[in-house]
This record gives sequence, C-alpha cells and structure tokens, in this order.
Amino acid sequence: MKKTVFVLVYMVAALSIYSYSKANENEQLAYLLSGQYAKEMTDASEKLEELDIAVKKTLLFNESDGSTKAREDIWRLSSDIRNSVSGLPLDRSFSSAWMNYLGRLGNFAKESERSGDDDQYHKVMENASKNLSVMAGEWEIATTGLIDGEMTVKGWTNQLESIDVKHNWTGMSDNVKQYTETDFPLTASESDSLKKKELKNLNDHEITGPEAIERFKKIFPDKSNSSVVVEPSKSGSPYAFYHLRFAEGQSIGYIDITEKGGHILSFLTERPFGKESLRHLEIQEKAEEFLRNAGYGDTVFQEARENHTAWHFVYVRVEPENKAKVFSDTIHLKVAKDNGDIIGLDAMEYIRKETIKPQTIAKIDWSSFFHSGVSVVEEELAYVENERLDQRLAHYLIVTMKGTNEEVDTYAVLVDTETKEVIKTEKQ
Repeated sequence: MKKTVFVLVYMVAALSIYSYSKANENEQLAYLLSGQYAKEMTDASEKLEELDIAVKKTLLFNESDGSTKAREDIWRLSSDIRNSVSGLPLDRSFSSAWMNYLGRLGNFAKESERSGDDDQYHKVMENASKNLSVMAGEWEIATTGLIDGEMTVKGWTNQLESIDVKHNWTGMSDNVKQYTETDFPLTASESDSLKKKELKNLNDHEITGPEAIERFKKIFPDKSNSSVVVEPSKSGSPYAFYHLRFAEGQSIGYIDITEKGGHILSFLTERPFGKESLRHLEIQEKAEEFLRNAGYGDTVFQEARENHTAWHFVYVRVEPENKAKVFSDTIHLKVAKDNGDIIGLDAMEYIRKETIKPQTIAKIDWSSFFHSGVSVVEEELAYVENERLDQRLAHYLIVTMKGTNEEVDTYAVLVDTETKEVIKTEKQ
C-alpha cells in the first residue's frame, strides 16, 4: 500500500514538474515570439521615417545623382518595410492594403527613372509625401503598446483577427486604399490585367447548370455515368461559375465551369492508382489527344515533371501569326501513369486570353549582345509580361556559359524584340 501511495505521489509530482516545465517553456517561447514581433514593428517604424525622408529628398532635384540615389532608397526601403509588415500578425485588410501601397510606391520610383517624366514624378511624390507623413503618425499611435515585448501570443492572435484591439485598423486600411487610388491609379496595363483576373473580358453567352453538366460529360466521356451535383458560385465571387461534384465507384472529384461560355476553370479527381503501365511518350500522347478534343488544340508542350502516380504537363498557347508562345496563356494537366486518365486540369490562365499587339522585330547581333564566352543554343519567339504588365514579343533564348571549375551553366534569357530590353534572365 505504501509503495502504491509512493508511486502515485511520485507520478503527481512528476506531472506537476512536467506541466510547470512546459508552461515555463511556452511562456519563454511567447516572450521570444513577442520580442521578435516587437523588433519587426520597430524596424518598420524606423524605416517608415527613412522612407518619408527619401521621398522628400527626391523632391529637391530635377535631374541629378542625388535624385537617382533617393529613388533607389525609396525602392529599397519600401521593400524592407513590406518584408517587416508581412511577418507581423496584424489586421489582414490593413496589411494587404499597406503592402500594396508600398509596392506601388517602390515600383513607381524605380520605373520613373526609365520614363524620365520629372513633372509627373514630382506631382505623385508630393502627394505620397503628405500621405506618408499622415501614415507615420497613425502607425506610431497604432503600435503604441505593441513594441514593448510584453504582448501574449493570444494578444497577437487577436491583433490578426481584429478582436479586442485598441486601434481602428479598419480605418487605417480604408485610408491606405484611398491613398493608393489617388497617388497610384491603375495603369491601362494593370487595369487590363485586373479585368483578365476577374474574367471581365468574357463575352460568351451564359449557360445553365444542366448545360454545365452536359459540357462536363462531353469533355470527360469516361465520367458520363457519374452521379453529379451542381451548385452556383457564391455571391461576391469575382466571376460566376458552376461547381460540379461527381462520384462513380471509387472515383470522386469536382470541376468548376464558367457561367459565361462554359469554360473549364479547374478539374480534379481522386481514385486508387494501379501499377504504372504506360511509357512517358504514351501518356503525353493521351494528354495531347485530350487537349485537341477539348478545344485546346492551339497549345504546344512546354515542360513536364512527375511524381510516383502521375505526370504533370504544362502546355502553352501559340499565336498563329508568328508562332510565338504566349507564356501567360498556359494549361496545366495531371495525367495518371497507370492508364493515362486526365486526373487534373487547370485552364484558368488559358481562359484569360491575352490581347496581343503588333510589334516590330529589330535585328540583334547576339555575338555582340552577349559576352564572348556565351553561346546561344536555342532561339524562338514568345510573348511575356514585363515589369509594367505589358505583353511584349521577345526572343526566348537558351544560352550557355562556362562557370567555375569549367562547368557549363545554362540560362533562359528573354529579350524584347523591339527595344532590346532584357525582360528576364533565369538560371536553368
């Protein structure tokens, strides 16, 4: 009996010690986390002041190294503040709006160097300077009490969810959104990009729910016996679509189809997989046969990757006039290795078909364009988005260069056919 009592007492003591230890450990973690958040917030506050000064500095000059340096500081500091804010558990609406404003401010400062429109730059930055000063004051008030390192984990969670907060983050969010609209209104390219994201360019006739089911079974005839449930998208969605859920035997899945035109947004099915029985080439041929039958015959293969059950293929739309690939118009396919069934499809980017404008192709001597140690091994035409969100016709080049230890490095380089601007360089 005494032994039993001793064991019980020992267990209670051990559990108490463990609970105290874990509580102490959690408390220490909370302090460390709170300290980290406080540091990020302090950094953001300091850099916000520096950013305000950098904006004011650029207003001192017309054309000089001083203006160039200050614009570089604006781009760097706005990026630094965004990084700090992105790691903070603050009101989501405010964080999103504030990071958007900072991004547009930094990009404007960077792009203005290319445009050379100093009058426009000064006009925009005068407004931005006033608004940054107001924001700096609001930020200081909002973060009072949050930078002392004493906030609990639950307190920070409340900040994220805007529960029991002492400051009106929603009001700050509305102010920043207003600053964004007045200081950096959307460019024509950005407006067009937003329209494409929200499928506002679709002018096709609207289909009904039963017609969406008919469309689904036409494209996926092997699912024609499936039990299908269809429901419309929720109100408030950027575009209207039908969400179809289907089941047949051990296979279940869903497909989303636009209300305008009955375009497939996405398709996914889950089922048990058998033993891999088809070669890669056979699977790719099945994928391309599906694309032709589904109305995606204007695409070409771009890349592939695999896992243990499926191949993932990427296909790119080709402009018929100049045979240039349009990298913004892609289709992603997931194809089963056991029988070549399409088990996944994402055609959202393809539906947002880009509007292509005519563009001249200047003659470029690659031997003088690149360093003598660089070799061009592949060249084709492609449409790509530049930093200003414009679709540009570019030379899509695969080049090689000897690196350290005589190893050969491969790069993909995109060069504007008209301006010769290097749009992007990626190591392969």
